[in-house]
Amino acid sequence: MSPPPNASPELLEQLRGERATIADELGELSESHDRMVEAKSEETFTGHLRRAIHGSGRLVREIAAEAGVSSQALCEFLEGTRTLRSDVLDRLAQAVHATIRVEPRRPERVPIGGAPQR
Repeated sequence: MSPPPNASPELLEQLRGERATIADELGELSESHDRMVEAKSEETFTGHLRRAIHGSGRLVREIAAEAGVSSQALCEFLEGTRTLRSDVLDRLAQAVHATIRVEPRRPERVPIGGAPQR
């Protein structure tokens, strides 16, 4: 989109500044999206919770309000750049009606000088 034909130098400068700001924000949004995709693909307890939140179809601000956490904190958790206390994780799971089962895994036993037994 080109500037108006009779645009003043001040308006042109303002438009250049706004374009630069938009370009910076797009880069930040893209990086945030990449972090979010990576964090929700983790095979961890929090990765499963992130997938449940994303799959709930609810707005982040609604889930955050119900769980008693700020939208900013929830967004940072979803990006994997913030940890949350266990009670907050419990409330998030309740807010999206998630059932997350944690089952202990038996460690593989490795005999001396041998391959793992199953």
